[in-house]
Amino acid sequence: MILTLAIIVVALTIYFFIRDIGNQQVISSRFVSFYKPFKAETIVQHEYTSKPETIWQTLIRFEDYCLWFPGINRMLPIVDNPRYVHRFSFDRFSLEPGAFIKMRPKSFLPWFKGRIVGMEPNKKLEMEMRFNPVSKERVTFEINVSPSGTSEVICQRTSRGLFSFLTIWQFADKGSSILHNLSYFLPDDREEKKGEVGASKQESVPQLNRETIIAQAVQAGLDRNMDLINAIPDKPTRGLAKAALVKAKRLGKMPDYLAEALNAGPLSSTAPAATVPISGLPAFDNHDDLIAFVVNKALDGDMDPINSIPDKPLRGKAKAAMVKAKRTGERPPMPEISQVPSPADTSPEKGSESDEEMVDRLVAAGLQGSMDEINALENKALRGKIKAAIVRAKRIKK
Repeated sequence: MILTLAIIVVALTIYFFIRDIGNQQVISSRFVSFYKPFKAETIVQHEYTSKPETIWQTLIRFEDYCLWFPGINRMLPIVDNPRYVHRFSFDRFSLEPGAFIKMRPKSFLPWFKGRIVGMEPNKKLEMEMRFNPVSKERVTFEINVSPSGTSEVICQRTSRGLFSFLTIWQFADKGSSILHNLSYFLPDDREEKKGEVGASKQESVPQLNRETIIAQAVQAGLDRNMDLINAIPDKPTRGLAKAALVKAKRLGKMPDYLAEALNAGPLSSTAPAATVPISGLPAFDNHDDLIAFVVNKALDGDMDPINSIPDKPLRGKAKAAMVKAKRTGERPPMPEISQVPSPADTSPEKGSESDEEMVDRLVAAGLQGSMDEINALENKALRGKIKAAIVRAKRIKK
């Protein structure tokens, strides 16, 4: 009788196994199943670009198991608390080996009790679970870091007993997608790295004023290259560029103010130090002389000059030169210090020009993209008058 029953069980297992394999489900995970009398085992492997810490936080969020774990309808903790509202609250749940949980399968069957068998944060989680009243499974999640930098997760489910074949029943159809489903709830940590790299590159790229960007985009558009216009991230600037392109095509040439803007260079972040002196530092003809000056100061114990460089790539280059000088013991030659008058010194004194002359001068400077002196005016009414005149002048040019 027992032999006959065992033969029937094996035959049914082979039948359902072949039928499940024939479904040919499209799953990105690697999976395999093993069965022998009174023991069944399934293994699913999947690689993620997420960090092990991120995967671990998702695995211990038991309230979300019903979203990605096949066969689970709901999972709740069992908390020893006199208040009923706290007995099944994850806020009061202590995640540790021996803690009990209750799970309801996606069927007409009632709740079944399970427990956490073992755990190693960010590496391994082991649980005992029941999906039916006649068999019990041990579910193990193991997180490994691969040499390529990705995180490999292995899900192993093992059951023993006469009805252990239920573990691999419909495994290829549903159970093998467990880690495939989990991937939808994990963020791609590479996107954060790309964002950081993109931000650092953007800081090192020379910055142009708005009119120069529009002028370059219009020039490319006249050559039937719309990529530069479409790549402008700011919508108002992109709209102005397209409008300027239509006007340029109608005139047959670029407007005069755009032609002048093409000759404008980057902003002060990449301008030579001689034309725009760095605050607190002497002015030099090139960046090499500036680096040599701050490196010599740093070797003498004064780190303020090198830390006061506002441009991050230039400051990093200066610190690298300082480290090299300390390692080799060779100082760069100290450049000659030549003071360049600051914009405040070259600007006319307040008493030497009238308000009308100052307005005309600042409006002309604003049309060239220099707004520093205008924004520094303490007289709000005069500052507003100058900015209104700049807007009006730009509108007339268009």
